[in-house]
Amino acid sequence: MFNEVTTASASSGELVAAEIVSRLVIDAAYAGAVMPPLVRVADISGDGTLSVEFPKWPLLAASDLTEALDLTNTAVNTTSALVNADEAGIMITVTDMLLNGAGLGGLEPFAGELGKALANKIDFDILAAVSDFTSSVGTSGALLTEADFLSAIYQLEAGNAKGPFVAVLHPYQVSNLRKAIAGSGGTVWGGPVAPADNIGALGALYGIDIVQSTNCASVNLNVDRQGVMMPLGNQSGLAYVLKVGAKTEFQRDASLRATEIIVTAIYGQGCVNPAANGGVKIITKHE
Repeated sequence: MFNEVTTASASSGELVAAEIVSRLVIDAAYAGAVMPPLVRVADISGDGTLSVEFPKWPLLAASDLTEALDLTNTAVNTTSALVNADEAGIMITVTDMLLNGAGLGGLEPFAGELGKALANKIDFDILAAVSDFTSSVGTSGALLTEADFLSAIYQLEAGNAKGPFVAVLHPYQVSNLRKAIAGSGGTVWGGPVAPADNIGALGALYGIDIVQSTNCASVNLNVDRQGVMMPLGNQSGLAYVLKVGAKTEFQRDASLRATEIIVTAIYGQGCVNPAANGGVKIITKHE
């Protein structure tokens, strides 16, 4: 018979399957990645380039004037940070035996895992750029304390960073911060006891939202974890450049009796403002 919908190469069935898997991958990738919404984003998907230059304005200062005397010109020399986009991806191979046994629904868990893998890669890459910040709090080999958290806030404020701020910490760092607050006797809350709900959730502390990520980098030969506190969004010193989002393709391997599922994306990331108003790295003991 003709015009069958099958899983054979170039058939409409394969295209339908690829579209379904692609949507599942994209949904999982966008749901899993926590860093892109927190940092500065440049979407160049419609531009004929693979790179973005992020300008940085110098700090300008006004001065007193003297009547009848002309002003002296102030030079404005901007600098910039270049971020290039490149490819990242993952491929898995699903055998015909699996598809024949599980049907089209058998692809769903694979799609979800592929999407999560891409999301983890994006977060890992962005968080690796935290090492470029020049300001740092915490002590190598020591647990994260409330004093470290407050010091990070102060360094941002002293650097004239524009709020709101957000902290991205490893779960181990968050756990140590909870214990430090719980052990303080509640005095930091202005009351006789610390509210248990606030310690348990720790969604925000001193007005700073806290996001947990296991992708916070291991540094100092895996002695420490590297978190960050930074301005949220366009004021962040971290940038994410999106060229091509998650894209899914099928490739048939007839001799193997299997289908390769390839997921790729083109993006870039970097620290475009390493000064204190861009962010502060938080380095404390590794779990």
